[in-house]
Amino acid sequence: MSSQCCFPPARPLTVLSLALILVTHSLAASKARILHTFQGGEDGANPWASLLLDNKTGTLYGTTEDGGNQLCQNSFDTGCGTIFSLSPAGKGWKETVLYRFQGDNDGALPRSPLARQPDGYFYGTTTSGGGAIQGGIGTAFRIRPGTWKEDVIFRFSSYQQGAYPQGAVAFDHKGNLYGLTPNGGLSGVAFELIPNPAGEWKEVVLYDNVGLPYAGVFVDHFGNLYGTTDANGISGEGSVFELSHGKPGWKFTDLYSFQDPASLGVEPSDLTIDEEENLFGFAADAGIVCNPHPYSCGTVFEMIRKGGTWQEKTLYQFKNVADGSGPGYGAPAFDRAGNLYGATQAGGKYGFGTVFKLSPVKGGWKKTTLYSFPGGAGGAEPIGGLVVDQQGNIFGTTYLGGTRNGKHCKKQGCGIVFEITP
Repeated sequence: MSSQCCFPPARPLTVLSLALILVTHSLAASKARILHTFQGGEDGANPWASLLLDNKTGTLYGTTEDGGNQLCQNSFDTGCGTIFSLSPAGKGWKETVLYRFQGDNDGALPRSPLARQPDGYFYGTTTSGGGAIQGGIGTAFRIRPGTWKEDVIFRFSSYQQGAYPQGAVAFDHKGNLYGLTPNGGLSGVAFELIPNPAGEWKEVVLYDNVGLPYAGVFVDHFGNLYGTTDANGISGEGSVFELSHGKPGWKFTDLYSFQDPASLGVEPSDLTIDEEENLFGFAADAGIVCNPHPYSCGTVFEMIRKGGTWQEKTLYQFKNVADGSGPGYGAPAFDRAGNLYGATQAGGKYGFGTVFKLSPVKGGWKKTTLYSFPGGAGGAEPIGGLVVDQQGNIFGTTYLGGTRNGKHCKKQGCGIVFEITP
C-alpha cells in the first residue's frame, strides 16, 4: 500500500544572533547543569535531534525543530526551525543562531542530526519545505561553517522519491549521501544522493518498501547500509535491516525482527557501531510492559556479527516507569572506556525522562541512572541522543522544559541544552 501520511506531529534569511548564556539552573549538585534555555521566537525552540560535538573547540552544534523565522512561509506560526551553536565562554556558554529556515523552497522543521564531512560542510534534512507539493515534503541541505550560507541540495518533489526525512544521514567514502524517509514509496524509502562536479545532486531510490523508518541510516566501510524500521519484519513490529550493495543492485535484508505483544511498533532508534563492527540501538516500545500503562518500557540491544550472520542480544530492559521508559531516537553514545550512554523520554524519579549509563561487566552490563529530569525549568522529554567528549562529559537536549516565559513556550517550555559531568 502507499504510505503518504504526514511525519509525526510536531510540537511544533540568514541572521546571526549572539548572546552570552550564563548557568542559571543546577540540574543536580555539581553533576549537571543547563547550558542554554531556548526562548522560542528567533532563538529557536524544541530541539529534536542529537548534537554534533567539535572536540577541538568544545563547540556543540544542533538544530531546533521550531522557532527561528516568524515569517515562516509554510504557515508554521512558531517558526521553521534553526541551526545553532553553543561555545564555552568563561563560566558560561555563548549561543549563536547560525541559520533560520524560511520554509517553502528553503526547507522547514529539521529533525536529523547534523553530519560533518571532509569538505567542511554540515549536512542534514528537513521534514517539511521544499515547495513542491503540500507546502513541501522535505529537503536535504548543507551549510558552510564560517559564512553559514545554506544550500538546498535536493528537494523531495514526489512520494516516489520519498517524503518527510527525519533520521540521521550518512556518507560513503565517495561522498555520496544516504538517508531514509518514513513515508513515500510503498512504505518508506531508502535513497542515495550523488553529487556531480557542477555541484548538483541526483537522487537514486535504493529501496521503496523499507517499513516506516523513522530513524536514520548507518554506512559501514564496505558501503553497506544499516537502519531500523517501525513496521517491518516477521510480526510487522519493526526490524533491523541491511541494504547490501552488489550486482545487479541493492539487496534488502531484515537482520532481526522485533516481536513485542504490547506494541504496534517498537520505535527503534538510530544505530551506532563499535570497534568490532557490532551494531547498537534502542527500542522505545519493546521489552517489559510498563504497568499500568499499555506500552512497553524499552530496551537497549546489540546486533552481533558472527561470520556472515547477525544475532540480536538484549543488553537491558527498562523495568518500570521509575527506571526510565521510552529511549529516544538518537543513537547510543560510547565513551573511551566502552560505557554506553542514552536518554529515556519518560520515567525516572519525576516522570520527565532520564540519562543513563550501561557499563560492561563480566557476563553482562550494569545500568546506572545518572540523572532524572525534573520537568519545568530543568527540562523534560529528551528525544535525541547524547554526545560524550574526550573527558567523559555528556551533552544533550530536551525537547520540552525550560522557562515558560518565552514566545510560544508558555505551557511546556521550548527545551534546553544540558551537560552532565561524571
